[in-house]
Amino acid sequence: MFMSLKHLCVCLSLVLSVSVHAQQEMSVVGFRELPNDLTAMLAGTQKEDQNGNTAALVKIVTIEKGFSFDGGTLGIVDTEYKPGEVWVYVPQAAQRLHISHPTFGVLRNYTYPVPIVGGRTYEMLLDIGMGRYVTVNASRTASDIFIDGQYVGKSPVYNYYMHYGKHSVRAINGRFEGSVDTFISTNVSKETKSVVSVDMKDMSQYYGDIDVTVDGHADIYFANRLVGTGRWRDQLKEGSYEVETRKADCDPVKTQFTVKAQQRNTITAQPPRPHTGWLNVYTRPRNVKVTYNGSHPIDLTEVQTLPVGTYQVEFAHKGYQTLNVEYTIRHNETTRDTVELERITYVKPLAFYFGGAFSLRTLHGITGILGAVFMRHDLQASYTFGIKKSDVVYWNGDMNTGTQYKMNTISVKYGYQFPLMRQLAITPQVGWAYNFLTASAAASGNTTYGNGAASHALSVGGKLVLVPMQHLYFFVAPEYMVALTKDTNFKAISRNSNVSANGFAVHAGLLVNF
Repeated sequence: MFMSLKHLCVCLSLVLSVSVHAQQEMSVVGFRELPNDLTAMLAGTQKEDQNGNTAALVKIVTIEKGFSFDGGTLGIVDTEYKPGEVWVYVPQAAQRLHISHPTFGVLRNYTYPVPIVGGRTYEMLLDIGMGRYVTVNASRTASDIFIDGQYVGKSPVYNYYMHYGKHSVRAINGRFEGSVDTFISTNVSKETKSVVSVDMKDMSQYYGDIDVTVDGHADIYFANRLVGTGRWRDQLKEGSYEVETRKADCDPVKTQFTVKAQQRNTITAQPPRPHTGWLNVYTRPRNVKVTYNGSHPIDLTEVQTLPVGTYQVEFAHKGYQTLNVEYTIRHNETTRDTVELERITYVKPLAFYFGGAFSLRTLHGITGILGAVFMRHDLQASYTFGIKKSDVVYWNGDMNTGTQYKMNTISVKYGYQFPLMRQLAITPQVGWAYNFLTASAAASGNTTYGNGAASHALSVGGKLVLVPMQHLYFFVAPEYMVALTKDTNFKAISRNSNVSANGFAVHAGLLVNF
């Protein structure tokens, strides 16, 4: 404990002595005009004094801040702090500059060693009394120079102010590297170096090949610099490193890896995490089948976390109409909705239909049907093609002149649809029918007497419809027909055979609706 306090006192004394020394030693160690520097004349960096004349620019080299400047009677035009410099704009013909700092002391009435001309740029090396200006060279030009781990530029680096004490200087140029420690003394007589030189060596034997890949075509950043998209191949010195993967609408992710010298190092970087949001949809009914973007199932009975983007979501349930809805998921936001599926209307109040049936009557037939339903009003047209022949009719008692008949029917019916259940309906119907006969010879006499005989009839009945699935009807339609008119031949034929315009019939078949 005693030794620790002792050391602390020594350190405080050294700091105080250096501080006092600094306040006494702040000085200018170099001043020159920069003839090739046009900063004072360029648009954006040019300044004018109060008389409208272009000011001169003095670039004071220092990494410190907090200075105050006084130009005497001519004054100061402007002051700007830049990285490693303070830009002080002064009027033309300025002669003196007074500099003060709360820590480093005062430089009183420094006299410029050259005439100050407006529009020109000058450089001042300000020694704040805490170190020395040093030039850093490397054995390979244009090498990256790092002082105490901080990048300061490419070699050679001129007039870099280094504080008193020990410093580490490192140079890197591809596979060539070098480092040296230097000490900046407070005693000028003991100052051994105003130039620091770094000898560089080929370090190839310490390098390994790297192959970094990442899914999703993400960008790969190394040392905060984009080095590849989806893949990065390079060579690095052995050691531990870190890459960061980035992508739009994603959070960046870092991946650490180790490089072994003279080996191929394969690294799979973690992809960036997609930005996500939430989808909260309440459905009626609850247990619906939900898929998004074509084939991906999703359970919407709970709030779902999804990557940001647009989704096509399909809601399906047996007995209900399928519904498609588009949702946009935004970062850290919840998209809410209520979806209510409509039950499938098996018995449609609006429909167009066609189909066929077997017509069971005295003379059976096959019936083609065409119709439409509008607001449950059902209008239907049909044609029945007779397939069963009547009894033989012998004309004039001649057994050689027998004839048989088939009955065809054109019918128009009107009805009103009454749904009984979701898949069952009944439609009472009234209609008009036109029955006509087609004759064929039944004996060697080859007579077709009575061909085309016709009758008009009124029909009363109903149509019972069963709908097992959408667009498909099974139906049974009983009816009773009462003849309104008969021509002479029809009357004669009906008296001598089983042909009749009156009677009961049943139609059973299949309808397709749209």
